[in-house]
Amino acid sequence: MSVFINGRSIPHRDQLSSQCRRALQFIDGGRDWLHWAFDSHEHLYAFSDEGAMLDGVQQGLHGSRMTWLPRIGLQIGPVKLLSLSNNDLDALHQVELGEGGHLASSEAHGVLAKHRLLTNAELGAFRPFLASVGAADAPLLQQLDFRESLALHQLAVEQGASAADSGERAEAASFALLHARRPIEFADYFRFYQRMSTAGGSSEQRLKRATGVLQTLLPKLFGFLDGPQLPQLPSPAQVREAIAASLAANRQVGYARISLAAQQVALCFDNESGLPLEDDRLREAVRRQLRGAQAFLNDHPVSRGELGQDGASILFAIDGSREQARIQVEDNVITLQDYRRVRRYLDDEAQVGYPADAV
Repeated sequence: MSVFINGRSIPHRDQLSSQCRRALQFIDGGRDWLHWAFDSHEHLYAFSDEGAMLDGVQQGLHGSRMTWLPRIGLQIGPVKLLSLSNNDLDALHQVELGEGGHLASSEAHGVLAKHRLLTNAELGAFRPFLASVGAADAPLLQQLDFRESLALHQLAVEQGASAADSGERAEAASFALLHARRPIEFADYFRFYQRMSTAGGSSEQRLKRATGVLQTLLPKLFGFLDGPQLPQLPSPAQVREAIAASLAANRQVGYARISLAAQQVALCFDNESGLPLEDDRLREAVRRQLRGAQAFLNDHPVSRGELGQDGASILFAIDGSREQARIQVEDNVITLQDYRRVRRYLDDEAQVGYPADAV
């Protein structure tokens, strides 16, 4: 026997779950590889669970975590497919086979909407937004992976409902391109500049103030990066345990990148006066944001998470009566994606507090 899952020999595909068998058919060459592996006497393949097997087959055959559904135009991780019901998987597969006509297509798009899965065409909707802020031809934003495309998509959707005028958005884009070194950082610094620009003033004054604050702020954030790391994609219980262990050991659950940390800390700034943010006030803003986040996570353990479209990330949303947070797991590392106070409690904050738009 050559294929083992959780220590159990799998001599035939019928011993896999029905969902696993259905998910496997979306991996180009996946079923053929499995039949070959069953008959192989020279190789041994051991996986911790069915998700690990699907991920291993996809990456082993194609060098990529996400498989491609060409008729639907969808990139998706096989592990994410495994989380769908048999009926949902059948609806997607019928379209991929070119069967069922308009009814099958409608059912498949219902599955995408239910699970918040984005086709490549939908992900690409950020392009008009980039054009509107003068960033469409920026070299940094020409080659994007899935997570980077998703980050820009989320920014474009968010800005679609923003009251900021096109000039202010163009300023934010110019600032972001100046400081970002990865496409995903563009979104972080775009939001950072928007927060800093609420103090008003001329374009030159806004740019100078935001640049000065960022340069002073970044060195203060080095200690608030990274988080607990686990050997594989964790369950909610494992995430709870890892966070609890880190907090008990006085280790921070920090941010995945310094640009996100800066954007988050900017939520603490009192920008209405337009006065410079002194070094001491910046340091206190950093400490306040991180202290508040750690205390909130200690009092509000994560529960149910949502598996990402890539099949390798999980998002945990935590809502409290006064605060909200989002914990993300990417590449098995647990970090803080967002933490903020709820609007109705903001009036109680001190001057270096949370802005009225932080909801």
